[in-house]
Formats: sequence, structure tokens, C-alpha cells
Amino acid sequence: MTELDREKQYIRKWHPKAVQGDRIAMSNVAAAYRILENFRLAARWYRRASERRDGDALTEWGYCLQHGVGVRKDRTAAERAYRAAIESKWITDYCREEAMYHLAVLFLGKRSASSHRAAARLLRAASADGDYPEAEALLKLMKSANVHAVCVCRRHLRPRLAQRHCPLHGPHRGQHDGPVKGGQPIRSETNGPSSAAGSRR
Repeated sequence: MTELDREKQYIRKWHPKAVQGDRIAMSNVAAAYRILENFRLAARWYRRASERRDGDALTEWGYCLQHGVGVRKDRTAAERAYRAAIESKWITDYCREEAMYHLAVLFLGKRSASSHRAAARLLRAASADGDYPEAEALLKLMKSANVHAVCVCRRHLRPRLAQRHCPLHGPHRGQHDGPVKGGQPIRSETNGPSSAAGSRR
């Protein structure tokens, strides 16, 4: 069975429950569409799951909005989604840390002292248990004045998807669309995510 067939089968399995409003099924359908690189449908299902206050889906929806993945780019709406994810009762610790990291990246893009302080608080919280080296590395490098571009790879996706929108590791590397203060790009200590198949529960 090819990857295409496997993901289509997965969608058929979860789609009926997703249509009925099951938030986990919605996220599973969205993850399958993302693996198939149908980002428009992936974003649509993440949005629907996020409307059920699913924190993991809110994190995914925020990322879609932040980088224009299958939807029009909207950093203000992305910030709202990440904040809601962090406060959600229905979120894994893993996704809460991701929401903190990517919200911190948004704050760094504002280039104000208060935003940078907020970003530092988020990065400290995200890296508190020692399993998010990218957050720890970004926190350390923020102390220099050389922030040029920030890694936005996803930890839990295969590199082809995880690096797609990263200005450092993605196909458009060098075309920065993130925080800039002049100097060198910020690189994480781990130069990319794991090679897991996708974000599924």
C-alpha cells in the first residue's frame, strides 16, 4: 500500500466521526490531509477542531495562520490561537510547549522590549522540562543582538513537512519572513525535528 492509499484510507476511517463533530477525529483527518500535502483541507479541519477548543488543534491552526499554510496568513489570529491553545484544558504538554515556542517567535517579530520579555518568559516555560532544545537555544541566543531568522521547524513531523515553512531549513531558506535585528540567523541545537509520520493521537 502506498502512502497515498494509506492516508486516504485513514481519512475514510475518521471522516464520519469528524463530520459528526468529534474533535479528535477532525484533527486526525487534518493530519492525514497534511501528510498528503492538501494544506487547504488540512487547515479547514484544524480550524473546525480548534472551534471545539481542542488545544492541539489550536496550536496547528495557529501555525497555519502564522505561515499561511492552506489559509491566508494572519499573525494576529495566529497569536489568538496560540494563546487559546496554551490556556486550553484539552491540550498535550507537548503541544502546549509548541504553542509557547511559536507564540514567542511571533512576539520576537514585534521587536519591542515588552514583546521580547514576553517571548523570553514563554521560551523559559517551554524549555522548563529540558525536552525542547530549540526553545532553550533560542532563549540563549536572544541575549545577543544578532537575531536574523528563527527556526520554525516542527518537532513531531517528518522533515519534509516540518521544515517546509522554516526560513533556515525549508525549501525557501534565505528568504526570511521572521524576526530581524541584523546579524546571523538563529539555529537550534537540534537542526530539525524528528522523523515521525505525523501529529496523531
